[in-house]
Amino acid sequence: MKTFSVFALAVALAAALFSGCAPSGREAPELPGRPGPAYIQWLEEQACLRRAVSVTSVVSGSSLNWRRGSRASLLPEDARTWFFASPALTAWSGSDSLTEALVGEHAEARLAGLGVQGVLLADLADTGDEWAGRSPAAGLGTDGVGLSLGRLAGTEESFSRWKAALAGKGLLSGGTLLPADTGAGPDFFLSLRGVRDYPGLYAMTEISPRLWPLLPSLEKEETAPLSASAAAALAAQGELPSALEQDAVSEPPRGWAVTGPVDGVDGVKRRWAYRWHGRFDRPVLHWDDPSGAARRVMEAGLIDQIGLRHEALIGVSVDAWLGLDGPNDVTGHGSAGAGLEPGLSALRDLTRNAHRYGASVLVRDALPTPLLVPLAESGADFFFDSVLFPALEQSLLTGEARYARESLCRARAAGVDQRRLWRMAPEGLPRPGNARLAALMPEGWASLLTPSPDASFRINAPTLAAAACGLAPGARPNAEEAPAVRDAHALLLAARAFLPGLFMLSGTDLDGSLPEGDDWPGTPPLWQPNGSPSSRRGLPSGYPLYRRAPGCAMDDLLRAMLSARASCGIASGEFLDAPDCEEPGVLTLVSALPGGGALAFFGNVSRQSATFSPRFSRWTQASERRDLLSGSAVPEKRMTLPPRSWRAVLLR
Repeated sequence: MKTFSVFALAVALAAALFSGCAPSGREAPELPGRPGPAYIQWLEEQACLRRAVSVTSVVSGSSLNWRRGSRASLLPEDARTWFFASPALTAWSGSDSLTEALVGEHAEARLAGLGVQGVLLADLADTGDEWAGRSPAAGLGTDGVGLSLGRLAGTEESFSRWKAALAGKGLLSGGTLLPADTGAGPDFFLSLRGVRDYPGLYAMTEISPRLWPLLPSLEKEETAPLSASAAAALAAQGELPSALEQDAVSEPPRGWAVTGPVDGVDGVKRRWAYRWHGRFDRPVLHWDDPSGAARRVMEAGLIDQIGLRHEALIGVSVDAWLGLDGPNDVTGHGSAGAGLEPGLSALRDLTRNAHRYGASVLVRDALPTPLLVPLAESGADFFFDSVLFPALEQSLLTGEARYARESLCRARAAGVDQRRLWRMAPEGLPRPGNARLAALMPEGWASLLTPSPDASFRINAPTLAAAACGLAPGARPNAEEAPAVRDAHALLLAARAFLPGLFMLSGTDLDGSLPEGDDWPGTPPLWQPNGSPSSRRGLPSGYPLYRRAPGCAMDDLLRAMLSARASCGIASGEFLDAPDCEEPGVLTLVSALPGGGALAFFGNVSRQSATFSPRFSRWTQASERRDLLSGSAVPEKRMTLPPRSWRAVLLR
């Protein structure tokens, strides 16, 4: 049975802190056998709930609540191309923080030169993995536990220098809130010890001592996931709900976990059951608790990010809240009629307040396509593009465009507004559909990407392109293979760039980071802003293909792609159709442009050259057809695309 010893980790962490090494950078007192006042006070100094009091007081009773309306996004129409980075997905040399490294390498100048309009720095807080003494590889930085900048992110001073550098190049900046499923950190430890209203922060309940025999036998203060039979037994006793809407689906994993006996600050031993999501050491915040603790923390995060750090785009993760309620019917959370509460209400409230403070909201969760339409009622500005992922990657791996085409057509039929999607090629975060992609990988790749049965399938776009080109795992492409990898990668980017919505680049899109050797641990190689081989906290830095292979630099291609994207206004266009093509490997995308006319994108996902005749109405009725990048006229009758190539054509 998997277990997680909260107390043991806290003790170990405190010892590390005492010697000067800790996520918070602060010294903890010696721990007695039961939590004493000094230890509780030290935990509260790190806790989100305590900091929320001072942060929210900035707005309470002021005119800041009324300066903007809550229903409209303020993100400029011409700010629809962004860059994504996080400490856990970046490697840099020396002992500097991420923000210091970015400023020192003048990353803002490179990004502005490419045509990027904003930078989203995600997951800057300390994480539950760090509090547990693990590498961020486990959660890739997504299990945040604080409202302040973490030690890998940098200081407020270095962050201010980074913001000034962005402003100097005319770039916007964005950040992310704590997820609904945080890591196990100070607030969670205080909750288990029954400190004031901290237990109301998480979806947890105290288990009566008479029912402890129904629970798994755990050592002092360990935690472990609760089996279905044990959960049913507790439900029969009225301690847990018999079912929740979200229990009807299995991905991502979720359920109940329990603790061993925990010494409370009042001297009473308690065992708790708490809701987890993704991993059993990721407890879920309780949005509906009458104390309002979770709301206060999330509201403080908004004020901190938007009001104090002046972020224009805020990433939120609410999947753990979707269906965290009793069942309304038997159809399950994944169906169109399933309940989405309290997630929908939480997203609506967070979005309204973000708009009032002056920022737009980007939903980071990869949600099933049928949920995108009802969740759009929240007013959130952008949702992750689960329409193209993993369908586009599946098409690239199989050489058949039908997977991406069918997914786009289903989304259109469901009423998904493509302008409300944010699109990014894979960058390490686990997404639905991973099992399907792993099954399509060339021999050896699937086992490499999932080294253990419990490992999430994580991959970046260059690595997936290498797999599609048939490279052996961990091998460096030779002079002939390198251009093919870049072409396949560029196709994954271009198909997204020339559709409506917000387009997001990542660090590995810039340098083509690939795994090296046979012992790559199943996490994506990292972006290296300075080009020097290095790694942070055990994650592999990777082989930067586009830096090392002559003639394979990606910057010129990205610059042309982003310039063409901006010039035609496709970000605000309207997706019309993905018509069939006589060549099974050719994906055709047609969108209406806001200034009139249309844009047709053609992408050949196969390894063979494709010659075909476009046969959709916008093409045949157009009086003018011009290549978007070169401006040259395009013949009406026949078109030829080399393997893994693409073309964007303006239709007038």
